[in-house]
Amino acid sequence: MQQEDTIEMGAVTGRLRALSKDMQLTILIVDDDELERLLLADRLEARGFEVARAANGEEALALLEGPCIPVLLVDWSMPVMTGIELTQRLRARGVEDSYIIMLTARDTTLDYEEGYRAGVDDYLTKKVRDLELLARIHSGFSTYALRRSLKEARASLKEARAALAEALAAKAA
Repeated sequence: MQQEDTIEMGAVTGRLRALSKDMQLTILIVDDDELERLLLADRLEARGFEVARAANGEEALALLEGPCIPVLLVDWSMPVMTGIELTQRLRARGVEDSYIIMLTARDTTLDYEEGYRAGVDDYLTKKVRDLELLARIHSGFSTYALRRSLKEARASLKEARAALAEALAAKAA
């Protein structure tokens, strides 16, 4: 059996490649541990992702001033700005499309709760297997695409309603 035929390399990666026809598969890794960033980035780049890196929440915010990044892998415990603070700031800014995965060593029920309250979309511990991480990243890109489509549909509907109201007002006059 070739490596491409395994579940890890075939099924999940194949679905991600299908998504990449409609969007660039860019992921931002935010982690203060340089080795962790490098190892994770290497694994993701080997699967065809474009990876941006930030050592803390402040660096991530600066990177996110540019083009939208669909999926963020964010560590919780970092100097300067924690992953929770980063998530809260992004959500407060109206960054709702990006899918935020908290990837952390913290593993208590209260940690999960606090993460979701802050606005993360998914929560994984750093001991996660690659296949599970890839599956969650796939969900992140799918969710991102759906959020963007919904935003576009809402804008189109708003324009259609305005045009209809204008037409009705003109007809009534």
